[in-house]
Parts: sequence; structure tokens; C-alpha cells
Amino acid sequence: MKLNLTHVRGARGSTHDLILSYNAVQAAFNAEHKTLFHRIENAIQQTGEKGKMPLWEGYEQIPEYVQSTGPGARRSMTQVRTGQGICQFYTWLAVQRQPETILEFGAAFGASGMYWLAGLGIAESGQLVSFEPNAQWCDIARANFDLVNDRHVLTAGTFEENTALVSPAAGITLIDAIHTKSVVLAQFELVKQVSAPGALVIFDDLNFSDDMWACWQEVCAASDVAAAWQIGKRVGIVELR
Repeated sequence: MKLNLTHVRGARGSTHDLILSYNAVQAAFNAEHKTLFHRIENAIQQTGEKGKMPLWEGYEQIPEYVQSTGPGARRSMTQVRTGQGICQFYTWLAVQRQPETILEFGAAFGASGMYWLAGLGIAESGQLVSFEPNAQWCDIARANFDLVNDRHVLTAGTFEENTALVSPAAGITLIDAIHTKSVVLAQFELVKQVSAPGALVIFDDLNFSDDMWACWQEVCAASDVAAAWQIGKRVGIVELR
């Protein structure tokens, strides 16, 4: 999958070149790690076969959420996972940047996290600090993470309640939990506090709703954002100052 990259704001710089370089080498990169990626996709498929599982009850406290999150709402791995193409890019990003810490929330059933761990394993450095407040989903994510390697600290709780666990400072963060402007902007402020200078912050599901798209526009305009990019209409990346 070729990344459809749009430069939104700021200097293009090394991060821009890094993202673009993936388009040039992705076929060879993916071929080199074919066995690893195949194992991850098998785990994702097997998790999907478990069917739909109840959402975290905390969603019931989010007013006017775009998708049904009330009592009885359920999701499967297939419904919530990030696509394979973007996930393989996450592996590439972890290999190239080699951050001490990758932070992600929410982990869901572990699809994106497995690909982050694949990159950390290839680089032989760094750790994934991940959060998933749904205890049932967290148990499944932990088992999936363990299939890749042990470079992870996975907490059955929210990022907001456990920011002290993010150490060393995050070099890459994936924000992929509750998709509303008010929640994501508050999370972004916390992420800045636990991030290293020049860290990358990734926002998933920009096209989830008009509210999330407005959130992305506000993120891009923040004074402490040095540069911003979009991959298609779904994923946004910013580089912090």
C-alpha cells in the first residue's frame, strides 16, 4: 500500500523524508519481514474469529457519540483494527526512529500494538507502553503482544489515570481511543507532557466524524506543533517542537 501523504503544515524536514521513503522501499521491507507480518495477521484473524465483544463501559459516559456505545454494544477485531498497510508503516516507523518508548491508547485487541512491537523487535531496542481500559479486550491484547515479543508494558486502565507509567519519555505516540474533539485534545495535552522533544504524535480516525476532523484542524494549528502530515483522510501525524 502506497501512502497517500499530504504535507499540512511546517517544515518538511527529516520526518517528511522518512515517511516518503517508506513508499520507495515498502515492497522490499515487507518482503524481508513477510514471516513476521504473516504471524501477526494470523493472530488478528484468530482474534476476529472470537466475534464481537462488549465495549468498555466508560463509553456510556460520552455524550452524543457518533457510533452506538450503549448497553449491549459490541465490537470485533475486524471492526476496530487499523488496516494492514498502515500497520506495516508503523513497524517501519519504529525501526527507523528507534524511540525509547512508543505510547499507544487504546490497545483494543492488539493489532496496532503487535506491529509496533515488530518494529521494536527488529530494531532490538525500545518498549511499547500501551493502555486498554476494557479488561476483556486487554487480556486478548496481552496474549497477542506476547506472540510478537515481550517489549511491552500493557495496562488494563486509561492513559489519563496512568501517565506516570510512561517512562522514558515517548518518542512516538498513537492516540486511538475515544474519538471526540474534547477528549482527544485533552489527551494531546497530556501526551505533550510525557513526550521527548521532536516526538511524533499520530491521530487515528480523523474521518470518524465532523467533530474529529475539527479536532485535527485544531491540533495542526497548535503553537507547539512543528509540522503536520496526513496519510489519506484517516491518519494524522504531527511532530512536536
